[in-house]
Amino acid sequence: MKKALSILIVAVGLNAGDMAQDGFTGLTWQDNRAIIDNMVTYKKAYNYCKDLKLGGFDDWRVPNITELLSLVSYNSYKPAIIGGFNFIEDRFYWSSTRYKNHNGKNWGVDFRDGASEANGIDYDRRVRCVRTTKPKKK
Repeated sequence: MKKALSILIVAVGLNAGDMAQDGFTGLTWQDNRAIIDNMVTYKKAYNYCKDLKLGGFDDWRVPNITELLSLVSYNSYKPAIIGGFNFIEDRFYWSSTRYKNHNGKNWGVDFRDGASEANGIDYDRRVRCVRTTKPKKK
């Protein structure tokens, strides 16, 4: 696990100042001031990402829980997030993954300590939109 984590930290490279690209997972993450300025319900987070136009791309979305957990650094605290981002807030972030058997909750990650938990979708939380790009060839 530590080896994979080290690779991820190195793989995140900044692109155009508003995005961070992870060449290992093939994901591009939103990385601008809106990350820390916006606290929204899950429905607003979903619409925000769906409508986001950033870096010439319009295919942004709310990350699923696996994608969001790929950003956690278990060697860090407040924030517990891998390096490579300009805008970091050690708070709870939405994922698009629904809590099993409960339509009123979604999974998310609290980047204070990297814990994943379910929150009611009507609470105001952070969102970091993501888009799928291609991972670098080995």
